[in-house]
Amino acid sequence: MKSDIIMTLDVGALHHNLLTVRKLAPQSRIMAVVKADAYGHGLLYLWPYLARDVDGMAVARVSEAVELRQFGYQGTLLVLSGFDDAEDVRALDEYQLQTVIHAPYQVNLLTKTSVKQALTVWLKIETGMHRLGLVDVEVDKAYRRLKAAPQVEHIILMTHFASSEWKSNEVTAKQIQLFEKHIASYSEPCSLSNSGGILAWPSAHRQWVRPGFMMYGGSPFYPAEKVPLLKPVMRLTAPVKAIHDLQAGDAVGYNGVFVAKEAMRIAVVGGGYGDGYPRALPNGTPVCLNAKIVKTVGRVSMDSVMVDISDHEQVVVGDRALLWGPELPVETIAEYANTDPRELLCRMGMHRVRRKIIGEKDGANNR
Repeated sequence: MKSDIIMTLDVGALHHNLLTVRKLAPQSRIMAVVKADAYGHGLLYLWPYLARDVDGMAVARVSEAVELRQFGYQGTLLVLSGFDDAEDVRALDEYQLQTVIHAPYQVNLLTKTSVKQALTVWLKIETGMHRLGLVDVEVDKAYRRLKAAPQVEHIILMTHFASSEWKSNEVTAKQIQLFEKHIASYSEPCSLSNSGGILAWPSAHRQWVRPGFMMYGGSPFYPAEKVPLLKPVMRLTAPVKAIHDLQAGDAVGYNGVFVAKEAMRIAVVGGGYGDGYPRALPNGTPVCLNAKIVKTVGRVSMDSVMVDISDHEQVVVGDRALLWGPELPVETIAEYANTDPRELLCRMGMHRVRRKIIGEKDGANNR
């Protein structure tokens, strides 16, 4: 198994990040966002550790929630995109799920479908994201219908920030104001803050916060800004598979997008886009090898990437290269790939990426 690409998950860092959320928002309950397989980290592996530190977990779809129940999680579980049909409503009822309601059709569907046990619903209000959420007069109409419906036990009011990662952006302040206007006559608990809101907008913490990227140790801010309070949970490493000496004029990889200008030595690292490492990464992308930064050469392949080790003679086959992790932030690699670091993490839900738990004595979820 030494040839595998390995995702090491530091549950000690996960615990640290959630304690940070507690310290930043001490009066709020934590709804941990674990959609997209816990941002690619592997929900099967992390949920038992998360369950110790959070008040609930949130996924995007009903199917994800059902899967998490089947894993064994029995705590508060929220479906962020809500439900689409009566079958979904029956699943909400059977698996005791909470649900977001973001559209009038969902109000109509829920109030026409019988359930064995009344549900907690999160009424989502559009304040500037223009993605999912009720607008203007829809809000009060939906609120009153849900308040009177026997299918509903509790209502929580929520919105989602569109630009909280930009600290100087006025959009978030305007969203908070609009949300306050909509809920002025209501007394239900509220939830506004995602990771950016938790870190930069303390006035918006309210009764529930919803940490996502920050929980895994990532910085939600743009331009890229390190958040010293947080520790990356994921460390992605791959083995050196081969070492080659090149001469001037030798081309490296598919289509020869890199040609050696002089004699050089390269190492072939056994991780590529088939493992979630982006094919779009250019020559010169940093990789950490034996605590030293080296640079990629040639196009990323499905199973490998090549790096220049001309000034790093001690490298041998079997050494492990760090593709991203605490010493080389995923945010840095995302900049080279011209994408968002969350996208890189979410790509890691690959079966052939072996996961290993550290920071916990038993390591029960290693494979």
